[in-house]
Amino acid sequence: MPVPEFLFPAGGKLGTSLNVTVGGKLEPLPVGVWTDHAGLVFKATTNSGVFSASIGADVPPGPHLVRFYNADGAAEPRIFVVGTREEIIEVEPNDDFRKAQRLDKSTVVINGRLEKAGDVDSFAITAEQGKWIVAAVDCYGLGSSVDPVLQLLDERGVRVAFNHDTHNLDALIAWPVPRTGTYVVQVLGFAHPPASDVSAKGNAAYVYRLTVTTGPFARTAFPAGVKRGTKSPVTLQGWNLDKATATQTVDATLAPAADQLLFRPAAPTGDLLWLGLGDATEIVEVEPNDTPTNAQPVAFPATLNGRIGRPGDVDRFAFTAKKNERFNFRVRAAELHSPLAARLRVEDTNGVSLVQQEGGDGSDPKLGWNAPADGTFVVAISDMYGNGSPEHFYRIEHVAPPPHFTATIPTHAFFVENGKTNEIKVTVTRNEGFKEKLVLSVKGLPDGVTAKIPEISDKVGEVKLELLASAEAKAASVPIEIILSAPEVRPPLSRAASFSLRGTDTRGDKLINDGRVAWLTVANKPAPPPPPKKKK
Repeated sequence: MPVPEFLFPAGGKLGTSLNVTVGGKLEPLPVGVWTDHAGLVFKATTNSGVFSASIGADVPPGPHLVRFYNADGAAEPRIFVVGTREEIIEVEPNDDFRKAQRLDKSTVVINGRLEKAGDVDSFAITAEQGKWIVAAVDCYGLGSSVDPVLQLLDERGVRVAFNHDTHNLDALIAWPVPRTGTYVVQVLGFAHPPASDVSAKGNAAYVYRLTVTTGPFARTAFPAGVKRGTKSPVTLQGWNLDKATATQTVDATLAPAADQLLFRPAAPTGDLLWLGLGDATEIVEVEPNDTPTNAQPVAFPATLNGRIGRPGDVDRFAFTAKKNERFNFRVRAAELHSPLAARLRVEDTNGVSLVQQEGGDGSDPKLGWNAPADGTFVVAISDMYGNGSPEHFYRIEHVAPPPHFTATIPTHAFFVENGKTNEIKVTVTRNEGFKEKLVLSVKGLPDGVTAKIPEISDKVGEVKLELLASAEAKAASVPIEIILSAPEVRPPLSRAASFSLRGTDTRGDKLINDGRVAWLTVANKPAPPPPPKKKK
């Protein structure tokens, strides 16, 4: 079956067509291509791994999944990004900052590769005083086995800004321009997982997409989430944004109960936003609220949105409780790509801590607490290391999501021979007390293949779904969805089982972390010839 190692370029502009080289093993030919949107079409142009990619105007901006398959099976989906900015291809040689590739636009996405050991790709941009130069690279997030580094040089070659990691291994630089001039953005990379030596590495599969701009760039939004079932305004947070580009309405009217995150492109720029989904009233922090005496009064249930806006900042919210009343607080910060390492605690009105939990290392704290008496108490949040900035945003959720269910499968693709069976393990989880009847089904099975559906008990856990291919089943290679449904709920609920795309050695989020369209390959094995007749 196909084993694609990379796509280059790993994306393109909305409404355009381009050639995409697929590295790795594609034999035996021919190779088919599935994408997660009908408007994104890949067609083979040669037998050497070059495909023509057409990006229709109706394709949503952002990351998409592309899967290559043949009669032997299907490869794990790879990520292809549909952008809204102008795009170019990196041109070598550009290792020396004095021979950097010139960028003639204020905003551009560069599709490049770190192809050789020690490779450094350099790009020169002219920037005006008062603007911000923003450089953001997608590399690890695309699935490349590389840990990228970004640095910014002035016209003398002096490094003025540097970044290695953000919410994952990919880097971002935002730097205020002190004087008009030419500056050079450089990208290089280390092997991931790490090699025995610390040096810049290179490989044809070290593919990246580098956005360089002195124009609007949206890093996130505030509030960093919205209420499920609503259309809510948010303010984009980033650089070079003005009033005309900073406000966006986020539509969460159709968000299912099982989803705790919402992914939306920023309307004016196309940058991908990671937003939280809540189920209670959204409240925004009001400063000053640093001390127990000026803690902001709130009433639960609610979702609290705020920022640890400066080093040493503490945000406090006062609430009333009855004796033995249960409160379950959950912070969402690192999960939404905030740099906040959150410390969450409940205090009395004198500032004495009653209970505390901490996050850090990419995790967010959860805190369960029973009120010891009737009275007023304070929930307080701060950074574990005393850090703070406008980017240190958070959400404190008090109410749990509504009852819901999920299903997961252990891999992205399955195989069955005609006349035989294959078993698929499906893990079913009931969340927040969901008790209604659940049933499984399989969508997209080819002719000659049926599914033996197990009953799902009231308990959670693993069930085994069996695929049966008849002796007459023809060879096929098709997308399938394993659907978990609650038919007696009104309106009926259903959800496709998901599989992970994160891999085993994860260092943060990929641009897409899981998939819901699996694959089935049916092998048509001819019946063995009858044994020869015995001679009389």
